[in-house]
Amino acid sequence: MSTVGFITRDLSGTTRQSTFSEGTPSSLDTTQAKDISLNLSASDIDSYARRGADLHLVLADGQILVLQNYYGQGTSGGKNLFLSEEGDFVEVILEDKAEGVLFASYEPLDLSGKWSAYDDMVFLDVDRIEPVIAPLAAPLFGGLGAAGAAAGVAGAAVIAGGGGGGGGGGGGGNGNVILPTVDNPDATYPIGGNTTDPVVITGTGIPGSEVEVDMGGITQTTIIGDDGTWEVTFPVTDLPVDGNYDTTVQVIDPGDTTYDLDGPTVIIDTTPPEIEVTSGTQSTGDVVNGSEQSSGTVITGTGEAGATVLVEINGFSHSTTVGGDGSWSVTFDASEIATGDYSTGIAITTTDDFDNSSSYTETLVVDTETALSFNTVEGDNMVNAAEASDGVTLTGTGEAGAAISVVFQGVTQTTTVAGDGSWSVSYDASDIASGTYDSSFTVTATDLAGNTITSSHDIRVDTEVDPFTVEPNQTSNDIINQDELTAGFSLQGTVEPGSSVVVTINSVAATAIVDAAGNWSVAYDASDFPRGEYEVEATIVATDALGNSETLTETFEIDTVFEAPVIDQITNDISTEDLTALSIEGVGGTHTISALEGDGTASTLSATEGVIGGSTWAFLDTPVPDGTDLVVSNVDSLNNTSSTLIVLEDNATTASTLDHAALGGFNIDELDLATTVNVQLELDEATIKALSENSDTLTIHSGDSDDTVTVTDATLAGTRNVGGEAYNVYTVGNDGTTLVIDQDINVNII
Repeated sequence: MSTVGFITRDLSGTTRQSTFSEGTPSSLDTTQAKDISLNLSASDIDSYARRGADLHLVLADGQILVLQNYYGQGTSGGKNLFLSEEGDFVEVILEDKAEGVLFASYEPLDLSGKWSAYDDMVFLDVDRIEPVIAPLAAPLFGGLGAAGAAAGVAGAAVIAGGGGGGGGGGGGGNGNVILPTVDNPDATYPIGGNTTDPVVITGTGIPGSEVEVDMGGITQTTIIGDDGTWEVTFPVTDLPVDGNYDTTVQVIDPGDTTYDLDGPTVIIDTTPPEIEVTSGTQSTGDVVNGSEQSSGTVITGTGEAGATVLVEINGFSHSTTVGGDGSWSVTFDASEIATGDYSTGIAITTTDDFDNSSSYTETLVVDTETALSFNTVEGDNMVNAAEASDGVTLTGTGEAGAAISVVFQGVTQTTTVAGDGSWSVSYDASDIASGTYDSSFTVTATDLAGNTITSSHDIRVDTEVDPFTVEPNQTSNDIINQDELTAGFSLQGTVEPGSSVVVTINSVAATAIVDAAGNWSVAYDASDFPRGEYEVEATIVATDALGNSETLTETFEIDTVFEAPVIDQITNDISTEDLTALSIEGVGGTHTISALEGDGTASTLSATEGVIGGSTWAFLDTPVPDGTDLVVSNVDSLNNTSSTLIVLEDNATTASTLDHAALGGFNIDELDLATTVNVQLELDEATIKALSENSDTLTIHSGDSDDTVTVTDATLAGTRNVGGEAYNVYTVGNDGTTLVIDQDINVNII
């Protein structure tokens, strides 16, 4: 596989000659090249293909040559590709086909003139890489010799080469006529704003001829020298305005024959390119947020097609070329743009193909962070029932202007952070489920730069006192009897630990004792409830540590009343007058008969019950001596007891009867004086209460009017029918004590 020679020429006319490197594919950078000549023939190439901006050539021997950036924007007007071998020179015309494949046609170029614009691009058959040095010029008349070969004039920006044109008259003849020429008339020469060298145009002709060169209306003149060459110079300070100029040359020889010739093309561009930034900077209203910083900070703009754009930020730079549509873009990766909240300078330089450049400054605004915080909810991050019923307001702080979205209990509320950095959203009571549970709300803040932060805040909702119970039975059957009331009883239950419990009965509130486990109780003694038979409703209010309250009610009964037995008849032994049997009304199911002994004790008498004539009789197994007082007691299903004291001793007094030591063991609701005469008793509130602990009521029966009862602090309150007879009812004292007494008894009130 042989190496392939190449010659490239840029817009300034500078040529470069070398060979492709060995190996395949072998590449040549043609970014700045205007003309490319390859030391090949058409038969040496199998195919052409476009790959992006590159041109790929596949040779017959399998070698691949890559002309890099052949379709790029490095030069205006596109590039020219030539093939040259053994002095032949053809131009390659490429037409696009499907999928990047190109169709090639070849156009031979005539290099037979005195000078050609492509002389320095031609390969002769000398190791296949030698270019033409220069064609030999025909000898000039007057001994000028090979003046054409010396047509070039030393100095910067000299336009050299061969070719010519002609017109005008005079000087006829055939081989003796010397025609004027312009060097490199087909060349194109760029003049940029930074160019300091003048534009020099040269040529040949008959010595003494007048030469005038016109460039956009500006002319320079000269006289062809004795060596048959001429040169005009256009200083850079005396050039036309920016534009493309085809120079014209007029030569008038000594015989006044005029020749109008075409000169080279001069492209003047001294105007710096302009750009406009369209996104990514402060001037376009853009801020680089966190997402953009991490994915790459992009700055875009418009400018002059083909111009380069260099963007520098904090020591990092990126360059690009303005596209054919006038747009450009550069991207700085995350390692080049620091995070934070700050502004920094941007330096932008754009340079066109003529080396004109302009510089711009912009400002990069970076804001990759945003703030979000929460305030304590309801002072303790706990929502109780009262707070929930009023609705809950969630508050916090953030970056002013940021959008806030809050999700709580499945409901989304939105707001905007105020200028002072605060935000708040409110939730109605209907948005908050009752109960005791952990909850949270999630807040998403999106600031004006587009930065987003999401965070959650935990709270606890506790709108109930749980558990809260009242034990179903304060007693065995929810009824408090005389013994239970006397001994004292309690209401109890369970409650959430740390709670307080208040029990209210009959408008009297009592605070319960609550232990660490949440067991509560309130103790009551006998003085807290009057005796009797009635229903009691207790209102129990529990308040937990959060202030939640719950109310329960409990209803129970107090039943301390049981009807005392009524003694209907008493039967005595005829001979001894000892008591042998009792006829008892209202005995109930169970009764006992006790004797009050002279020594202050009481003994239980044995008796046999029987029904005679429809009445219940208790027959004493041992007769009771005359003068011994008896106590007959009934016991109901609640174990309440009620007793009747039967006085059997005539002339009995308070001292001998009511002061008996054993009476404290009985609940005396009735006093029977029917079998005695001349009883003298003294009663007051304390005495009656001591006798009848369950009802604070004493009923006294009598058979005649020789008995007297003296009562302290008594008030007649009315009458009552008892067993078909009239009884007076007295209120004694001021604590609900009642005396019911047979109207046959003498009553003294003191």
